[in-house]
This record gives sequence, structure tokens and C-alpha cells, in this order.
Amino acid sequence: MHGLIFVTWEKYIAERFGDSLLHNYRAAVGETTATAPLASRIYDDATLIAGVQALCKLSGVPANTLLREYGRYFIMNGLTSHLCAYFLTRVHSGRELLLIMREGHQQMRRTPDGITPPLFRYEALPNDPQGILLIYDSPRKLCPVLYGAIEGAGERYSEQVRVIERTCMKHGADACRFEVHFRPIIHQPQDRFIQHWQQERIQQQRARQYIADVILALLPASDGITMNTLQERLQATPVVPIEQIRPRIIFEALRHLQYAGLITSTANQPGDILTQRKFWRVPTQDQDQDQNQDNGNDQMQSMPPVTSPRLTRRLSERKRDEHEESFTGLSDVQPEVSAPGKQETGSLLLKYRQQRDGIPRDGTP
Repeated sequence: MHGLIFVTWEKYIAERFGDSLLHNYRAAVGETTATAPLASRIYDDATLIAGVQALCKLSGVPANTLLREYGRYFIMNGLTSHLCAYFLTRVHSGRELLLIMREGHQQMRRTPDGITPPLFRYEALPNDPQGILLIYDSPRKLCPVLYGAIEGAGERYSEQVRVIERTCMKHGADACRFEVHFRPIIHQPQDRFIQHWQQERIQQQRARQYIADVILALLPASDGITMNTLQERLQATPVVPIEQIRPRIIFEALRHLQYAGLITSTANQPGDILTQRKFWRVPTQDQDQDQNQDNGNDQMQSMPPVTSPRLTRRLSERKRDEHEESFTGLSDVQPEVSAPGKQETGSLLLKYRQQRDGIPRDGTP
């Protein structure tokens, strides 16, 4: 399991039961300062199961209740929102979030770290175009976590959500089937200050998204590079304002890409230190499909058929759709600075790669 699960699990314990019980919990599971969970590490499933059992004894709360509360907390808490921003900023409804969860989990399975998040299946509900039937058959049988995550998805996007668990593996079924219905909550009109704040926040998210996309394009597919080398490559290509080529901003973008499963690193290798850590791209579904077509393989698994065209466009985009996106609002950025548009960005990156790899502009070897 991903370390983010364990870090947010302890955050949930602290906020739900207080620091005193968290201290007792850590003692019960034998956790020390040296063995405290890190979001960048990978942990065995048994560690979480032991933690749930320990918390049940300490709190007197049934395991299913704890897991359902945690599932909702995981979707709503600030750490998940920050680290998973690369995917979450592309989503605008609870239904879209459930659909993109498969995309994210499928991508994380491609990393070399051995992460095995569950892959969901979906079916459309004939009488509710905004609803969805979610099918979960993970051998972990952590369906209460998913139930809470569905509730959190509705709350995150200010929607009412009704969940009906039609079948459950814990009761002998071959899979858990959740019938999910979303309904928007009608709000009063917002004042101008809140609207202005939200607009600035959207601009900041788009600027960060753009930087992450450029970094993803510059990373190699193998034999990773360090942050210093990446910073040199960014300085050599004129698609990012110079004010944004700073270690803090680069590291934040790398973290977002890594939690999206789009890149990997040597973070889990023995002796890793940040200054020598290497980063490289992970194959995506599009690349897998291209390879399978080249090999004449018709067995490529397709994405669920219920994804909306709007979501499909969001998932497939690798650069900004807008021609001009302001970087105003990010720390230490000049208000008048803007980034190149999508077409210009692609042209500049292609030119940079050709110069880097010694390929003439016409593309011939």
C-alpha cells in the first residue's frame, strides 16, 4: 500500500480521537520515531490490518465504522488534496472523481514500486444519468473504506449522495456492488470576494498543472535524472517563466506527478537522499495502447464505457487548453508573466528535445 494511506490514517486517528489515543496507538503497534510512516514509502497490507485491529481495541469502535469514517476522511483531508492535486484539479463532481479513481489506480500499478490499488468496474444506471454502479472485488475486502470514500466524494463537491450496497463480499458475494446517486446541493449566490478568491485559486491550480505537464515532458522514460539536472533542462527550454524554476516549485510538481503514478523515483531504494534521488516517467495507458497496436495485440483492456466525453477530454489532456494562462497568485511570480499556449509549448518542447538529442529539425536521424 502507498504510504499516503498510513500517514492519513494516523491523521484521522489524531483528529477523531485526540493525540493521547494516537500516542497509545503508536505504542500498541510498536511504532517509533524511526519507523513512523512516510507518504513517499510503500508498506505491506498487514501493517494497516494490524493498525485497524489495535484501534478497535483502544477506541471500542467497530472496524467497519472506523474504515468507513477513514474512507471519507481520506477524500476530504488537506494532505490528500495537496498531494493528489494533479488528478483532483481535473475533477468537478463526485461521479467524475469515482471514475478517475480507476484511472489513477491503474496508472499507479504501472510504477515499479509494487503498489496494487484496487481497480473498479463501472456500469451505467439506466434511470439515472448522474448515477453509477461501482463494482469492487479486491481481495483486501476493504469495502467500508470505499463506502466512506464515495460519501466523501459527494461532500467534496457539495453534492448529496445516496449509496446502496447491493452485494458484499463479506456476505459471500463475488464482489461488492455500490449503486451511487449524486444530486447537487443548491447554494445561495456567493459574494464577490469569494468568487474572486475562487477564481484566483483556479488560476493557481492551472499554473501548477502547466508546470507539472512541462516537467513530465522533460523527464526521461528510463535512467532517471536528479532535480538539479531537471532544473538545468527547465532553464534550457523557454516554456516556463524563470521565476518558477525554483527547487521548491519543482519538487512540489514532482510530488504531484508521483502521487498520480505518472513518474517514479529512487525514493524507496536503500540509501536514498533527496539531492541524489532520480526521477523518470512511468508508461501511460496511451503508450501501452500504442505498443499493443504495434505488436498486433487486440487484448488491450478498455476503459469503462460510462466515462463522459467531458471527463475523457480532461483525462487525456497533457497541456493546457487555453492559449494564455496567467501565473498571477503563485508565490514569487510576477503578475504580468504568462505562459505560452498549448501549440507553442509543444513546438518549443519538440525543438528542445531535438537539440538535446542531436536530431535535426526535420526529424531525420
